[in-house]
Amino acid sequence: MKRMMRLLLAVLLLQGMEVLAQAADSIPHKQENYFRYNYDNDFFSATDRYYTQGVRLELILNSLRKNPLTILLPRISKTARNYYGIAFERDGFTPRSIRHDSIYFGERPYAATSFLSSFRISIDKEKQQRLYSQLDLGILGPASLGKEEQQYIHRKLKNIQPLGWEYQVANDVVVNYTLQYEKGFLLKKHVELTGMLEARAGTLYDDVSMGGTLRMGWMQGYFEGLGLSKDARHDKFQCYIFLREKVKAVGYNATMQGGVFNKSSIYTLRVGEISRVVGAAYVGIVIGYKRVSIEYTKAYITQEFTSGLSHGWGHCNISVCF
Repeated sequence: MKRMMRLLLAVLLLQGMEVLAQAADSIPHKQENYFRYNYDNDFFSATDRYYTQGVRLELILNSLRKNPLTILLPRISKTARNYYGIAFERDGFTPRSIRHDSIYFGERPYAATSFLSSFRISIDKEKQQRLYSQLDLGILGPASLGKEEQQYIHRKLKNIQPLGWEYQVANDVVVNYTLQYEKGFLLKKHVELTGMLEARAGTLYDDVSMGGTLRMGWMQGYFEGLGLSKDARHDKFQCYIFLREKVKAVGYNATMQGGVFNKSSIYTLRVGEISRVVGAAYVGIVIGYKRVSIEYTKAYITQEFTSGLSHGWGHCNISVCF
């Protein structure tokens, strides 16, 4: 199974790399810049387990097309509109209970990640296609300071202190690549349906996903841009709901199985304990006015390992266009 997964990932990524010869754009577009703040926490699901918190800060600037890493981030076509971004992300993971002061066997290990990302969003409005590519560089393990972050938050909230972080996944390098393709199938004024294929490969995550998104309400067209606009001709007010579902075939997950290079982790899950198929659903609402939008989403996923539980969390996003 693992060998088949890696072969499928390699095929998908190599197909995406066929357009690398077109990666350096010769005609830059005048378009919007963005700042986006994303925050995830399972507090919104009244739990404190598994994927327990995530923070991601994004900056999208047309000047970032000069980033040398852009050559690794393909565009979908010669006429595509391209957005270039950088991001910083921190994620934290815990077992189902943080009250064990010893190794919690059969449960997800403690883990934390921190990484910088370079990404490109390439949109072909005429063909109703979007290609998202991202390269992550960072660290997994105690150097991410996940233990200190969670202890600080719990201390400020006068909550119980988490026990067991000393058994977290050991330090290792994060080098990961993401390629996501989306295609529009139904694009009406107030209803849109799109399909998605995604592959991730590297030292952190190896998996392949497929799914779709249904949006309904008053919104900017999905293949017109990134959701906000400085153009006065666009509607100033947006309000819509969406449902996104996907199924993921998992080859490797370093936050549960440990890093690729450093095998000194005290405790990790074995290969046979990892769920090879994981389902996910996201239900959310977006409200936007002029150059600002806010989003709230509830995420649900099936068990990620054989003795685990299904899980959920809340996602908040604030986007500013300038």
